[in-house]
Amino acid sequence: MISKVKQIPDFNVLSASFIKIKCLYDSYKNDDKVMFFTCDGDKCVISLTDGNMIIYNISADFEELREFVDFINPACVFSEYETLCAIGRKPKERINILHRKADIKGETESDNLDSKEIYHLLDVDGLSLPEYPYFAVDYCHRLNNGFAKYFAIKDKCCAVSFNTSDYAIMNGIASHQKGMGNVALKGILQKNYGSDFLVCCRDSVLGFYQKNGFCHLGFGGYWVKENV
Repeated sequence: MISKVKQIPDFNVLSASFIKIKCLYDSYKNDDKVMFFTCDGDKCVISLTDGNMIIYNISADFEELREFVDFINPACVFSEYETLCAIGRKPKERINILHRKADIKGETESDNLDSKEIYHLLDVDGLSLPEYPYFAVDYCHRLNNGFAKYFAIKDKCCAVSFNTSDYAIMNGIASHQKGMGNVALKGILQKNYGSDFLVCCRDSVLGFYQKNGFCHLGFGGYWVKENV
């Protein structure tokens, strides 16, 4: 049985879906507009905010999950690829989930940029951003409460991560000059030193991350409701 909850289980797993949910929970657990659900305590964890759903499934019944998602009718669902396919939400594109330890010491100098400057740096082909007002509210909320980090060099590159306990996940990275992608990646890894760092990426940039020490964990995806 899927139930709305005020507290979610604290799993110790290298799962992009769960880390996304945990980052959201840490930032918004006292906000009634952001909802969390579990199935029979610990068979799955689900988050829902502004029509966007994330599912971390361990052993929940797929038919029950499908019925729940059909009832909620979210605009977007993120989960592991197998889960999305099993609940009838096969995404158009399969996304790679990668991991490495953020073990780069030191601190590459970062510029102090505001949310609009960060947004414009991230607004490139290949990244799907919400409208700026939504991005700014969420980004600033997480940053001000210690659940986001960024590295940026004005007009050249930027990387943003969301954070929870000993984990971090890339929220966006962009380079506007050759070679600056490596600089941005190194900078954000330094910002998250000691954390297990996850990335969700397309095949087109898989080699970039693998050359920088990331290992392949599996596949995820975003199912997006088509406009009628």
